[in-house]
Amino acid sequence: MKLFLLLVVVVNILVCTSLKLPPTFTKCDKRKPDFDECLSRAVQNAISQLGKPIEEYHLPNLGHVLQPTGNTKSAAHSENSLPLKSRNIRVNGFTKPDIVKAKMNFGDNTLTLEVSYPEIRYEFDYEAKGRMFLLAFDSAGAGTAILKNAIYIVKFTLEEYLKDNKKYLRVVGSHLEMKPESITFYYENLFKDKALNDAFNREMSESWKEIFDKFSPAYLDSFGEGYAHIFNNFLKVVPLEDLFDGV
Repeated sequence: MKLFLLLVVVVNILVCTSLKLPPTFTKCDKRKPDFDECLSRAVQNAISQLGKPIEEYHLPNLGHVLQPTGNTKSAAHSENSLPLKSRNIRVNGFTKPDIVKAKMNFGDNTLTLEVSYPEIRYEFDYEAKGRMFLLAFDSAGAGTAILKNAIYIVKFTLEEYLKDNKKYLRVVGSHLEMKPESITFYYENLFKDKALNDAFNREMSESWKEIFDKFSPAYLDSFGEGYAHIFNNFLKVVPLEDLFDGV
């Protein structure tokens, strides 16, 4: 019984613990006219520090992120379609943004981030089974997709709530857009013939925009939810008054 009561006390302490903003993060004042400019610098500074996790705040290492798994399938289902299933998607480059533009709207509780990256690299394992050029194939291996000059625009919808007489924010919705300048694809061992495999990857890379427009919706929602989950974990432990001055 004593052990049970001790566990209850420990759990209550953990649940009720609130933290100040990390000392290396920048706190901005809502009352000042340059609030969004300050917030933009603050977000870029925070992202650049996440090459290693900040466990106390439930912030992971964003330098190498495991993303949700998604499936890409041809909408046409033609004989030359290429159904691909990707898993173990790893992303590199999130801690090195060129530019961050942040806008916080306290009226409708939305936060919009526009983050520009010189390069984002996706690495994944794939399985592919289908038919191309009248030839059946059944392959598996490693793949990469390298995005150049990519812009990520994510909009978080937030709501305010009260916990332990302190106001907090939480994410109740997210929407993600991606705008790369180009994408280079490479699937290893998709075709046994190296010349055919290289030619296929060149064609994929040259046709990146059509491929991206067709298949990205299968991933964007789950990626947006992943970012919302990370942000929510942080918001759970930092009260609103410690996020911003003047609130």
